Amino acid sequence: MAQRKPYVIGVTGTIASGKSAVGKILAQQGVPVFDTDAIVHELLSLPTATRKAVIDRFGTDITDEQGAVNRPRLGKIVFADDAARHDLEAITHPAVILETRRKIHALENSPLVAVLAPLLFEVGLKNEYDETWSIYSATDVVKRRLQSRDKLSTAEVDARLKAQWSQEKKAALADVVIDNSGSLEETEKQVLSRLDKLRSNPAHA
Repeated sequence: MAQRKPYVIGVTGTIASGKSAVGKILAQQGVPVFDTDAIVHELLSLPTATRKAVIDRFGTDITDEQGAVNRPRLGKIVFADDAARHDLEAITHPAVILETRRKIHALENSPLVAVLAPLLFEVGLKNEYDETWSIYSATDVVKRRLQSRDKLSTAEVDARLKAQWSQEKKAALADVVIDNSGSLEETEKQVLSRLDKLRSNPAHA
């Protein structure tokens, strides 16, 4: 049977590990990249059934003047309450999976497609992808990025990291590990090396 197209790479890693940086490198190399976080943002910003269900569960206090979900407000709730986070995931994940599949199907003639999926392993989506990459960064680097980027306290950083599997666990499950602890140039070398192998091997090995 012929290899189905596209060959789909699932890119995962903890928050602030460098998934977006890897996504940009892939995009610069002509690989279509979808970010599931951006899909969530779209679902919660537009008048979708998903947005309605989230507001029904968490109340109108999480919305802005336009009726969109204010994600920082929602984040403070769900990262402080495991049950609330699980409720949110139960609402959003099925919609995100369907929309991701739709986007991939629309690119059936592309040889490669990448999907940035932070909770890829946590929600059992490994079989959605032909291969998985885990982006790894030293823990102190991740915490520093989080505090600087999202203006979070040490306790808030720890809560967000605790809500996901450890980097080590993700790396052990992934087909490829990209170390993003160093410079962007070092990360890029690793990504390009793997891309070269994929593009030169029809079996994508």
